[in-house]
Amino acid sequence: MNLADDLRRFARRLAGEGVSAEDERLVELFRNRAELKKELSALDDERHRLLDRLKLQEGATLRVEEQLAALEQYLGRPEEGYKCLAYFQLRAVWRGAAQRLEQFSGELARQQKDRERNQQLAAFERAKRERLDDLERELVEGRVLADQLQAEQRLAEQKFASLKGFWNHFRRSRLRESIESRRFRIDAAVTQLTDLGDRQHEIESESPPLFEGLSIDGRRAVNLAVIAYAEGLHERIAAAGLADLVRESTRRRVYESSYGRREDCLALMHRAGRLVAEIEGMQDDFADIKARTERLRATATYRADGETVPQYETLQSASLVLLEEYWDVYKALLR
Repeated sequence: MNLADDLRRFARRLAGEGVSAEDERLVELFRNRAELKKELSALDDERHRLLDRLKLQEGATLRVEEQLAALEQYLGRPEEGYKCLAYFQLRAVWRGAAQRLEQFSGELARQQKDRERNQQLAAFERAKRERLDDLERELVEGRVLADQLQAEQRLAEQKFASLKGFWNHFRRSRLRESIESRRFRIDAAVTQLTDLGDRQHEIESESPPLFEGLSIDGRRAVNLAVIAYAEGLHERIAAAGLADLVRESTRRRVYESSYGRREDCLALMHRAGRLVAEIEGMQDDFADIKARTERLRATATYRADGETVPQYETLQSASLVLLEEYWDVYKALLR
């Protein structure tokens, strides 16, 4: 058997002609071969992806090694030690402010979430109560109607039983028809009461809706307060004369920074250390935060209805906080 015979058998198989068991095995062989080629191609693609990731990681590792070498060389010079300490002290100010901002954002978002969830639950319970009240009125009316019909039916049955003699034949016929008609009405009234009772049970058993997350207005409210908080932090640190130096410490590497002589570095370290302690221990002034937030709300605009971060140019004095991304403010904002 040669390849030409195999192909002819395969062609007959595709044409729907009768095939033998050997032809079936041949078709299965071709099918398995195609699947193996697909798997091999997928594995080859995965191999290339992993090689690309490895090259990227090697590049990142090389850059880190170069930075470490430069840092070792920098720290090997004793005269640079105080500059290094001052640099990391300034970075500590940034981290302290960023942590306070993130904590404030998280707590405020949690409070806003609880507030909106409670409002959602209250609205759900209110609507549920209104439906149950309407249903209760229908139940009362239905019970009154059913009781009235049943009372009328008893009186009619008693009257029917009292009508004796052939001279009451026509009166009994009319009364019998009335009794039958009323019986249908009673059955309908009872059925309606049963349906209303089932509906009442369904409403009472309804679960509150899932909370799908903060609303756009809720996120905007949180973000404005976070920006106001960041503005207050900036003013506090700027008052100590360190806002620009702290910002620069996040944009430069340690060996690219310079803070003057040893005495200058010591003075800067003292100011920065005192500021770190002040930030860690400060009490939030909620009245000031509220006033700042209201001021921002009066001028803030958004690029689209679904946007939750205001345009920085509409925030007046607080625009610098967003423009320069002080205290990693965008990480604390809700998108």
